[in-house]
Amino acid sequence: MKFSILKENLSRALLIVNRMVPVRPQLPILSNILIKTEEGQIKIMGTNLETGIVITVGAKIETEGEITVPGKLLTEFIASLPAEKVEIMLDKDIFRVKTSKVSASFNTVPVKEFPSIASQKKKAQINFNVKKLAENISKTVFAASIDEGRPILTGVKMKISADRIQFFATDGYRLSIVNDVLEEKMEEVSLVLPAKTLSEVVKIASDEKTEKVGLYFSASDNQAIFTIGDVEIISRLIDGEFPNVEKIVPQTFKTRVIFEKEALFEGVKIASLFARGASNIIKMKIDKDGVSLSANTPQVGENQDMVDAKVEGEESEIAFNFRFLLDLLNNLSEKEVVLESSGPLNPGVFKPVKNGSSYLHIIMPVRLQS
Repeated sequence: MKFSILKENLSRALLIVNRMVPVRPQLPILSNILIKTEEGQIKIMGTNLETGIVITVGAKIETEGEITVPGKLLTEFIASLPAEKVEIMLDKDIFRVKTSKVSASFNTVPVKEFPSIASQKKKAQINFNVKKLAENISKTVFAASIDEGRPILTGVKMKISADRIQFFATDGYRLSIVNDVLEEKMEEVSLVLPAKTLSEVVKIASDEKTEKVGLYFSASDNQAIFTIGDVEIISRLIDGEFPNVEKIVPQTFKTRVIFEKEALFEGVKIASLFARGASNIIKMKIDKDGVSLSANTPQVGENQDMVDAKVEGEESEIAFNFRFLLDLLNNLSEKEVVLESSGPLNPGVFKPVKNGSSYLHIIMPVRLQS
């Protein structure tokens, strides 16, 4: 294998692929990336077993070949080089890199030890607007579980029906649901994709300043492929039955509170300082004058903060984990948010005041001691 390539093109590709190289790999080979030359271009691949990534870059190929090399080390080395042509060759089992003034060699591992990545150039079944996809994913992924004991909850369910698409994520304590419209009609289908993969898709698409993200999926192959320009992200689908979360969405409420998002965010942030030693619990006392946020840690102290709000219905007192509230408010783009509640032991339903049907987030309250 021998080829030459501009440093900036190679560095960009390596930085993207390195996002999928695990810091603490399950297998030593996962620390490596695969480099393959073919037909006037190189393919660079990386995987963490759950998700694979492939990027195709133009290069001047003299002889073809393939090999795996340490991903992090090569990425950092190439990034440190001056902007000029880089010459690369495989000398037996040594990967050699040379510029006009700098040279380095890297140990390699044969390709046969590297996990297979099923890269497929197939027409996208759905094309997403990047800005809209990013917003929809940011409103859901934070609610997915990080507990691998229930793998299905570590994913985001994507449900498509005609020209409608919904995203669902839950960890059992909170639930996010996004409702959106597709540009074209599709057959009904449901997929559960790893939340981490979706986060990476959005980050890479945003960094690449791409307007569209394509999605191809195959239930029989148990995989989904996102295309972002010259980047492919190949993800497994998560097996299992996603909970029927729609049935737990409350249809009635006794109390309705409208907040300015920033005012509520600041109030929760202040109360959180006093809630860290009290299981992260903050209380909301709702009456006709507004909402009082408070937290109390006996060994430290307590606080109380009045937040302006428009209150409709019954007075109430309800408690939430402040981290759940901050996660929601950090990912909500709208300026006003409404809380609907049927009592201190019933789920709190949060949604934007405008276009309230496009998004809702449910947080289970914390039972208050008498």
